[in-house]
Amino acid sequence: MAKNAVKTEYTVSSEKLGSALRIALVADVHERVQDDIIFLLKESKPDLIAVAGDTFERFDNDNHLPCGRAKMNFLHRWFLYAAFSVNYFFIQVIGRKNHPKTENSYKLLTQASKIAPVFMSTGNHEEKFNDKDISVFKENRIVLLDNSEASVTINGTPLHIGGLSTYCDEEWLNSFAKGGDFKLLLCHHPEYFDTLIEKKDIDLILSGHNHGGQIRLFGKGLFSAGGGLFPKYSRGLYHDRLIVSAGCSNTAALPRLGNPRELVIINLIPKKN
Repeated sequence: MAKNAVKTEYTVSSEKLGSALRIALVADVHERVQDDIIFLLKESKPDLIAVAGDTFERFDNDNHLPCGRAKMNFLHRWFLYAAFSVNYFFIQVIGRKNHPKTENSYKLLTQASKIAPVFMSTGNHEEKFNDKDISVFKENRIVLLDNSEASVTINGTPLHIGGLSTYCDEEWLNSFAKGGDFKLLLCHHPEYFDTLIEKKDIDLILSGHNHGGQIRLFGKGLFSAGGGLFPKYSRGLYHDRLIVSAGCSNTAALPRLGNPRELVIINLIPKKN
């Protein structure tokens, strides 16, 4: 059984909310064992579960971020090459004890769907789902949001939920942002906030991708594939509306230091005028 995951809670208020809601944020499962995350989900009793990308390993080119806009500089590229090389070396020497296995992701999603409605967006490890994946989504009433949106009413409060994919559709995003209800956007890549999302009327954005920075020093993430050294968005609440999860798994041969795997719970509360 996986161990040592923690639960982190944030509170966000909005005048668009008619009642309080609890949202669970699950990110970066990467087909690893999630028994402790499932336990924390059951314990937390959320009203809605948001799965923000990289649940599966369905990719051809992990480093291609077509909507990232900001080009990697030489130092960033050199750092990524060195980090991946070191990680590969350790995997070959000590062996990977935590192998990805699709059944782990199926188990998480199946168990999550028994707790609360599940809305799932894609990440850079998910370019195309297979027939079995789609079947599991349908059987468990999991709503897949791939540059698309859905509306749901929970505790009497209407929510407009969207999923912005790695291969993002800016035209769809612009249309989504014009909605009137509370708008919740699942976006695996927090770096898209600055270039695509910040100026749009979106109430809450839930992300992952940077794994908390792998190693955290003085409350800051050290590095990530998407953000390079000291990524701007690694873990936490930013701008009062962007929440970044440290992720539910560790995919590196080196351990996460000062940076436990986490389940994030967001308490949404009405804000009085």
